[in-house]
Amino acid sequence: MHVFDATLIPPRLIDSIKVRDEPGWITFSLDGTFAYPSTGDIIDVPSRKIVGGLTDETGAAVQSEKMVEIQIDTTTKSVLRTGDQFGLGRVTTAVPRP
Repeated sequence: MHVFDATLIPPRLIDSIKVRDEPGWITFSLDGTFAYPSTGDIIDVPSRKIVGGLTDETGAAVQSEKMVEIQIDTTTKSVLRTGDQFGLGRVTTAVPRP
């Protein structure tokens, strides 16, 4: 998976992350801290390191581009924010390089 600086024209390649397979989709957590490529890897965005991976009930690696994030207020049991693989309506900010 390649990381580009898109503030430049043309964008400049700044890093590459070795993931399980070629991703067809990349979803970001609502806070931008994690990237979830469809390969099943879990990437810490600021460090650009793989910190985990999706597995099934037997521990086998799995892949998926489907993603839903739900943030819940544990006090009131109400939904605060939701996100999915489409990221519609999100405002993004630049993540500082390590």
